[in-house]
Amino acid sequence: MSGATVGQLIAQGTRELKAAGVDSAHFDASNLLAAVLDVELRHIPVLRNDLVPLAAQQLFAAHLQQRVQREPLQYIIGDTEFYGLRFKCDGRAMVPRPETETLVAAAIDRIAALDGKPVIADIGTGTGIVAICLAQALPEAIVYATDSSPQALGLAWENVELHRLTDRVILLPPGPALQPLHADQLHESVEILVSNPPYVESSQINQLQPEIRDFEPRTALDGGPDGLDSYRRLLPACQQLSRLRLIAVEVGQGQAEAVASIGRESFPSAHVEAVPDLSGIQRVVVFRL
Repeated sequence: MSGATVGQLIAQGTRELKAAGVDSAHFDASNLLAAVLDVELRHIPVLRNDLVPLAAQQLFAAHLQQRVQREPLQYIIGDTEFYGLRFKCDGRAMVPRPETETLVAAAIDRIAALDGKPVIADIGTGTGIVAICLAQALPEAIVYATDSSPQALGLAWENVELHRLTDRVILLPPGPALQPLHADQLHESVEILVSNPPYVESSQINQLQPEIRDFEPRTALDGGPDGLDSYRRLLPACQQLSRLRLIAVEVGQGQAEAVASIGRESFPSAHVEAVPDLSGIQRVVVFRL
């Protein structure tokens, strides 16, 4: 479309995305064009009548086709917002979810009430968002972040550098669960453990939205037959952390009671609390040891 304006391109993009079954068609088309033009989304309405250069139109068309194929918007534009901060985001790790802000907020509130300089472990860090948000909010904290995926750790490192936290967010070599902590002799230092582990039932993954099912790393999603495999491995292993005072884990809808029960088997005297997200779903389980 030669001589197309911002408004015309967004209208065209919205139509194509709606036809592809994208619910947030207008929002996504606007975001894609804002990214191509390197402007903030809030400026798009002001630019509505501006002509878009042909090269930018072509790039917008290419990005639009990626979204028509249901590639996540965040992967296409290369970043996302979480907890008021911007993060790099691509196919090396899951797209951060708004629900995970409940994990961050719950952890910050409870860690801030503890004395001393907290030593935190973020298990399965993915993009690094949880570790970075905790370090930003808790300036005395040291956060060790682990992941089994070298690719995810590469992305997390880019985000740690982006937020200038390389002195307080320490990425450990890749490994499952608590193994990286033991390898670096940190299991006797960690006082707080946070994690957003895989919790989708294996049989449900093929029923997820194409954006998740076809593009996000399956290992970051698949929680086994009932979605609880990660908790069965992680929570008993926490007994090996001699200074542990607090555990906070994100859980799927309807899983809070089962996860609390798993944790109580290892920590029978723990005070257990379920924290709801903004939708009222019990989204985080906290163990005070």
